[in-house]
Amino acid sequence: NDEIGDCVIAAMMHYAQAETANTSNPLTPTTGQTIETYSAITGYDPKNPHTDKGTYWTDALTYWKQHGIPLLNAKGQEVIHKILGWASLDLSSIAQQRYACDLFGGTLMGVQLPASAEVDMTNWRYVPGSRCVGGHGVNREGQGGAGWHVGSWGKWIPGTWEFSLKFADEDYIVTTPAWVDVQGKSPSGLDLNGLLAKMKSL
Repeated sequence: NDEIGDCVIAAMMHYAQAETANTSNPLTPTTGQTIETYSAITGYDPKNPHTDKGTYWTDALTYWKQHGIPLLNAKGQEVIHKILGWASLDLSSIAQQRYACDLFGGTLMGVQLPASAEVDMTNWRYVPGSRCVGGHGVNREGQGGAGWHVGSWGKWIPGTWEFSLKFADEDYIVTTPAWVDVQGKSPSGLDLNGLLAKMKSL
């Protein structure tokens, strides 16, 4: 995502990678698969930079549910990873976002990125007066009282709740079959039907 505007697709890919990392079949995305998916969703043509216009989260999530996204499995074979559904979160509720992170293994967040976040990738915090450099999509994995971590530009970046309250303009949860173990339970003890029910309640 350092050369083209496929940050939303990269966030989806890394979300799938993170949720399967500790399973018997970890999934890994490639740059080619990410660009292929970006093109499928937006019409991006690598030969025409004018087609590089980014992705709306809702378009990407709809595509993910309907068609799935390609990643490599542990044997290096391409597989399709799909979501069963998605829902938006209350951007003003830290409690809901923390609960959602734990229950669903993370969230997918859109932010109006301040320039300070590009300058300092050791901690995304609220810097008054920092100008907006544009929209950015990230996958958030993990949370605590002080804040959270997001995957962006090949790094895990910590950030504060004040930052996301000020700059986040979208935040989504997704439900996937990959988030349940061989007994059919998620780490929180819910099966897929339970996860879907929880998703509808948020």
